[in-house]
Order: sequence, then C-alpha cells, then structure tokens
Amino acid sequence: MSALDPQVNAFLEQFHANQALQPSPTEAPSAMEKILAVRDWMTSARGHGIAFESVTRVRDFGIPGTAGKVLVRLYVPKGKSALPMPAPVLVYYHGGGFVAGDLEGYDNLLRALANRAQCLIVSVAYRLAPEHPYPAANEDSWAALTWVHEHAAEIGADPKRIAVGGDSAGGLLAAWVAQKAAKAGPKLSVQVLLYPCLDATTSRSSWKELGTGAYFLSHTQMREWYDAYLPPGINREDPKVSPLFASDLTGVAPALIITADHDPLHVEGDEYAARLKAADIPVYHTCWPGMVHGLASMAGVIDAGKALIDQTGAALRKAFA
Repeated sequence: MSALDPQVNAFLEQFHANQALQPSPTEAPSAMEKILAVRDWMTSARGHGIAFESVTRVRDFGIPGTAGKVLVRLYVPKGKSALPMPAPVLVYYHGGGFVAGDLEGYDNLLRALANRAQCLIVSVAYRLAPEHPYPAANEDSWAALTWVHEHAAEIGADPKRIAVGGDSAGGLLAAWVAQKAAKAGPKLSVQVLLYPCLDATTSRSSWKELGTGAYFLSHTQMREWYDAYLPPGINREDPKVSPLFASDLTGVAPALIITADHDPLHVEGDEYAARLKAADIPVYHTCWPGMVHGLASMAGVIDAGKALIDQTGAALRKAFA
C-alpha cells in the first residue's frame, strides 16, 4: 500500500478534528439516530466544495416504481455546440450506505460529470433504509433503467447508448443492474463503478486493516448500514445483495472500476474487476494510490478527485462513441 496522499491526509485530519468537537451524547445513540447523523453530514458536506457548474438544463420528475413514484433528476450538459440528439445517457445511483444520500448532495458532482462526459445524466433518488429496506433500492434502480430505455425519446436519449453508474452503495446497485440487464436487457454501453460496495458480508481482508475509521470508512458503521438495509434472514451472498458473488457474468456490460488503496472496499472492487476480466468482459480498472473512499465527492479539496471526474467523463465519451 502506498503512502497516504498529503491532501487526503489533511482532509482526514480535519474530518477527525471536526468529529472530536462534536458534543458527546449523554447516552449511546440509537441506530436511527446514527443514520440521521450520517444524513445530516452528507447534506452539509455537499461534495466538499466541488465547484458549481452550469448545464443546459436540469429537470426533476417522477417515474413509475413498484411502490409509487421514483424521483429522478435529468441533467443536459453544457457544451461548445448543441448536444446531438438523441444523446447518450448515464443512469446514476448515488452513494450513502443505502441509508443516506440524495439528489442535492450529488448535484455539483453530476453537473461536472455531465459536462465532462457530454451525455445526459439521470440521477435516481431510490428509497432509503431503514424506512424502506431491501429490495426497495434494487426495485427503484431497475425501474429507473427500464424507464429510461422505454421512454428515451421523452428525454432526448438514445436507447442504444445507455450506461449505468454509481459510487459506493450506488456502485453495488449499478453492478447488480448491469448483471440483470445482461439477462433481461437493455444492452448497456458501460457500467461505471466508483469504489463500489459489492460484498454485503464485509468479510474481505481489507476491512480488518483499513476499516478502523481512520481512513474515513468504518467496518462497524458499514455493518450497521447493511443491517439497516437488509432484513433478517436475507442471504448476504445472494448476487442481488452482493454482486461479487454472481456465478455467471456472461454478457455483462464493459466496466470502468475505480478503487482506492486506503479504502476498505478496495479488495471487493479489485476482485470484481478480475472476475469480469476472467469472463472476457472489457474492464478498465484503476486502484488509485494514496486515496480513500469517496474520492470523486472530494474533488473540491483533493486534486485527484478532479482528475477522477475527468477520467470518468473521458471513459464515458469513449464508451458512447
């Protein structure tokens, strides 16, 4: 493992200093109180200062889901010339451990990515646990992809140039959607998995070494989030829950997989990249040295986060060409 990047080290020092300033609770917080705190933190972080970028258009609307409307946000990028129509489209699932995250928290990141990739982006506000446990997030994620494919003309999208993507928990949803699409359609141009969760058993070796919380993500916290997301009795090695355990990857979309060597999730991401390659799936995989979980969302304070957004945009342009 490489040395921690100096900008990452400074970020972590400030993060832990801020945590230490928080008043100590008089009694142990409940599971729900911990989740509400995570939601508040993600709202306040707002992409850690990622610059706001103008795009041609942003529109929020609801699409049909299994339990009512699923809110999505459409981004139309800003470019030197008008975006050719029909345009390629990325269906994006945000991170947040299945218990947090929303459209607003990812707004600046996805504006930047839409402009770099020169594609439409549909950001999906899937239902969160514990109010809406598994399979709610999976259902909403699949509903969003199938709606975009079936109603592509309504948003100016090309049904033959669709990608899925996500970070962290959203990376798990994107990986599962890509596996399902390989069997049921639609055909995807690429799947973009940014430091994805892929193994709900949290049993990979990197959790012991890196999951103390020192590098931002805690093993204890991740297990609490999975416990909130997954009802008792759910098999955590089911590929719908843990895409890493899928036995048949035939026909799965080509992948861009980004991991970070100080992220306890990196082993499952690295293993999935190797498994896809073994199944003859084209894979571009980078394990960023000296980096931690959530790199793209730290682009406002870490230069490598900006580079990752650029890299992801270039990969999408290539996949859609």
